[in-house]
Amino acid sequence: MPRFDNEGFNPNKRISNDNRDRSVPEGENYYKNAGDDIFSGRDIYSGDVIDNQDELAPPQRSFRQIQQDYNPEVLRDFDAERRRENRDRPRRSQQAAEPQWHHSPSMGRSILNRDEPKPKPKPRFEKPPIERPQKGGAAAKKSPKATIKKIFIAIIALLLAIVIGGILLANAVLGRINYDDNIPNQYVASGQLEKSMSVTNILLLGVDARPTEKSETSRADTMMLVSIDRKHHCIKMTSFLRDTWVYIPALQGEQRLNAASAYGGYSGVVDTIEYNFGVDIDGYVVADFEMFKVLVDSIGGVEVDVTEAEAKEVTNHKVRYGNVTLPAGHQKLNGEQALAYCRIRKIDTDFVRTKRQRTVIQSILKEVKKGNPIKISKMALNSAPYIETNLSKVKLMAVAAAGLTCIRGDMVQQKVPFEGTWEYAYKNGMSVIAINTEQNKQKLIDSIYNKTAQQINAENANADNG
Repeated sequence: MPRFDNEGFNPNKRISNDNRDRSVPEGENYYKNAGDDIFSGRDIYSGDVIDNQDELAPPQRSFRQIQQDYNPEVLRDFDAERRRENRDRPRRSQQAAEPQWHHSPSMGRSILNRDEPKPKPKPRFEKPPIERPQKGGAAAKKSPKATIKKIFIAIIALLLAIVIGGILLANAVLGRINYDDNIPNQYVASGQLEKSMSVTNILLLGVDARPTEKSETSRADTMMLVSIDRKHHCIKMTSFLRDTWVYIPALQGEQRLNAASAYGGYSGVVDTIEYNFGVDIDGYVVADFEMFKVLVDSIGGVEVDVTEAEAKEVTNHKVRYGNVTLPAGHQKLNGEQALAYCRIRKIDTDFVRTKRQRTVIQSILKEVKKGNPIKISKMALNSAPYIETNLSKVKLMAVAAAGLTCIRGDMVQQKVPFEGTWEYAYKNGMSVIAINTEQNKQKLIDSIYNKTAQQINAENANADNG
């Protein structure tokens, strides 16, 4: 039984294994021997009643009861209270996202409603929200970093497109060129030739082949050594006069220089120049006159100063120059006119004729120097089928790359034989140019590998004045 009337009793709170001593103290056993009297039929209430309550010790409070926050309703039904609180609480959809706290009278403190959703933990480093422009609204301002990134990507994409386009164009051009085997020189050792890692020598051969002749057995009408000098950042063009009397290794005798191709093919011309003048030649490029016309027309013509004598020579000899009319003065010549201009030989010497050839080649390079990609692409594609070379595709690419590094610099021209090293002579009944081979060898090596473009131009000016 409860010790006090105001204490509630909950049988569910009963302790199942209570081993406490519940015997009645001797001084409080008011029913002592009452059982015997009950079963014996005696009146247990007969006799005098002794009131000894004053002698008993007053009931003692427990430690919890003497605390200041003691609540006599501690044994209250908490389940009933929780059900009542849940019934009175509003629905979850009407509650705020923040956790709800309320005061519990039974526990004497604020508690958190367990049925409420727990707040999400905040990250340690929270990134600021990204503001996105709404549809139909004003566009958000772009950050400088985003703008720079887009510009950088656009530049990379443009450069990549240019590189890919250049590679495709190069492959198309290289695929149209005719390739010969590279035959090494059998008559002079490579170690005896002057060479440099900063200079690339390409022999340009112009062939005037007749319909009944094979190209390699015809005589080379034009022989020009194009030296790409990366050390002095210039391009040097050296013409070899075709009537120069030299030793031809394939013939094992002396003959005019332009006859070398008739005995040893195009490689025989390379062998002859290397043998007599001691410069290392990386390869040759052969073009006939038809290619020359296509080349000039592809770039829209070349600008040349035509003298009165040159204009009359071409215009008055229709059969000799292919029925071409050539006006005098500063002219922009087409392919037919430029070819006729280069072939003029009756009014002056072979020295002047080779100078006209170098002038036209220099005008072509000036057009390339302007860097018009459309003209350059058209020129390369149209002229490629007429080109024959012993250079590989990889070597041609390397030569083109080297030429691009020097084409912005100066372009100078010279001729072999040099001034003061030659004289006219008759050999085997032919009018030829006899030369001092050793002097021309030293002058050619010095001009190609050691001299600048300004020095060569100064020497040419002194020779013209003398």
